[in-house]
Amino acid sequence: MTVSPSPFSGSSQDPFLACKELAAAKNANLYRAAMRLNSARQRFFLAAYASMRVIDDIVDDGFLEKSDAERDNLRDDTFDMIDRWQDQIEAAKVMADNPWPDVGPLPGPVYDALTLTLGESDLSVDPWVKLADALRKDVAEDPLDEWDDFIGYCEGATAAPASIFVYLLSARYDEEIGYVSNLTASPLYHARDMAIFCYVIHILRDLPIDIKGPDRLVTIPGEILLAADISIGEIRNAIGQQNYDALNVMGTFMLEKAWEHFETGQARSAELLAILEPEETDTLSRLFSVYIELAAMMDAGYGAFLADRVAIIDTTAEKSLPDQTTSADIAIKTIPDTDNSESGSSDNSTAS
Repeated sequence: MTVSPSPFSGSSQDPFLACKELAAAKNANLYRAAMRLNSARQRFFLAAYASMRVIDDIVDDGFLEKSDAERDNLRDDTFDMIDRWQDQIEAAKVMADNPWPDVGPLPGPVYDALTLTLGESDLSVDPWVKLADALRKDVAEDPLDEWDDFIGYCEGATAAPASIFVYLLSARYDEEIGYVSNLTASPLYHARDMAIFCYVIHILRDLPIDIKGPDRLVTIPGEILLAADISIGEIRNAIGQQNYDALNVMGTFMLEKAWEHFETGQARSAELLAILEPEETDTLSRLFSVYIELAAMMDAGYGAFLADRVAIIDTTAEKSLPDQTTSADIAIKTIPDTDNSESGSSDNSTAS
């Protein structure tokens, strides 16, 4: 059995519009924050986000949601798909021809967009390589028994993509030299702990949705389940019966870990904020505020949060990161604009 080369089914062959079709589909908080950047950096984000989503969807939808027998048949092919995807990323970085134009997971338009952004930047391929390593753990079905196992997974699954956003906050585009960042530490250094904090809150926020799938899609370390004296099956039953208070202890343990990473992340974010322009500082603060507010509500009672989660999610995200009403399709098709010292530009699709 062969893994499908790509989940891409978009209609556009324009590189950046194709990426936007992929990136906008989930309307994630990181995507909403990135749409506040100017158009040159929006394009880079769209190319990066779309390229990562392609392989993430292949692993999540094309492998992890399959039956035991199907996964056994698909495992080697999925490993090969991740390898080809990494080959494509590394080739795009050096602006080489697509090494897998027919059987690589990156569709041609997404590959072209990545070549025009990553290929014209001083950002390394490390975030993509770290994501590939995390996805290989998914495919190998490595257990997340200890919190350290979870953190190792997070560094690729969530901190690496977040580090690209951090890079873009600090980057400037110049027609002669491309994208250049003035960060003195690595983007991952600034992104790691806040990304882990946000990811834990994301897991707790979406648990009622994720629990509907197979156990392997619920990313809660065995150490936490053991400490809370609860199993995945018991979590599923509690949510199905709307007995949300049965999850308070588990939620408390996860939140304690999250706030530990928040403390470190806040210090490293302060170093980052010191070199950003006011508009970029505002964008980063808005992104963090979504998760900080959710975490505070969960602290007041995780069960009570779950009872009202749909209304809470809608109001929290929209308040801090309102949808951008854009003519962004026009913006992303144009040649990247040159950054001045100001974060925004006249075609930055930022809604007030």
